[in-house]
Amino acid sequence: MTEDNWPAEYPRPDARTEQAGRWVAAQDRGRLSPSEQARFDRWLKHDSRNVGAYVRARAIYRALNYTTAEAPLLQKVARPRAPSVGRRHIFAGAAAACAASLVAGAIPPDRVTLLRREQEAPRRYAWQDAIVTLDALSAAYVPASTHTGRGIRVLSGRIGVQAARATARVSVGRFVFQAADADFDLALDAARPTLVAYRGAIGVSDGSLHTVLHGPAIYHLPGDDAPDQTTFIPHPLSATGILSSRAWREAQAVLSNTPVAEAAAQFSRYSRTRIEITNDRIARNRVTGSFDLLRPADFARSVQRLLGCHLSESSGRLILS
Repeated sequence: MTEDNWPAEYPRPDARTEQAGRWVAAQDRGRLSPSEQARFDRWLKHDSRNVGAYVRARAIYRALNYTTAEAPLLQKVARPRAPSVGRRHIFAGAAAACAASLVAGAIPPDRVTLLRREQEAPRRYAWQDAIVTLDALSAAYVPASTHTGRGIRVLSGRIGVQAARATARVSVGRFVFQAADADFDLALDAARPTLVAYRGAIGVSDGSLHTVLHGPAIYHLPGDDAPDQTTFIPHPLSATGILSSRAWREAQAVLSNTPVAEAAAQFSRYSRTRIEITNDRIARNRVTGSFDLLRPADFARSVQRLLGCHLSESSGRLILS
């Protein structure tokens, strides 16, 4: 069974299902630490429905041969089928595909890798005929092949896709995106997807809607609970805007007259060291330049020299005052 004929009654993943999947993935990576085990036990005891969600997630991981190993994902690419319809439950849909293959005996279960990045540098992966970059604090399911018609499923954060001649397929929220010979980012923020199209034409579908969006432009798409839209307003990207928007893939922040507070917030995604600003005048000042997102101290020292303010360090904090 492909995504094109998965039963429509399967619900989208809720918070409980996603939490269960994360616990299964954490256990798959290795033994939980004592503090993690305590949190897991509390989560199970908090609500009996958590136990059911965990059991279902565990069963599907075993049935589909899920893995969290970040092994190379180089595969020969087959052009995927047309966009899927409607909203999918990632676990229920995968289970349906697995059940169909067991009955028909024609298509074996596809190996699916859970890629996940914490507060660390973005990482680039070779996937079939595309290059994908997963940002910090992001997670995505990546199938080893496209013979089941599935593509990458973004669970959180941001992913960059550089698609070559074969069509790359990525789903975020209720939308499915397909493109060849294109370069784009997809981000999921507060359940609202954002498409940053740098180059090429990107097909978008949510079951009832089928359209094509062109770059270079930024598109803000509606969340799951928002009314359906038939058109999306492009926010054009200049050459400088493209450079700035794509910089995260190299763990860089390219700033152009950016408020210090806004710039400082970008570093918190990649490092546990926090930049705190105690003075509104400093926060409102603007900076321009290129900075390494993995080195917040270098940025803080640059602001100190530029504005002549005071910089102190305390318990993993960089304080500008």
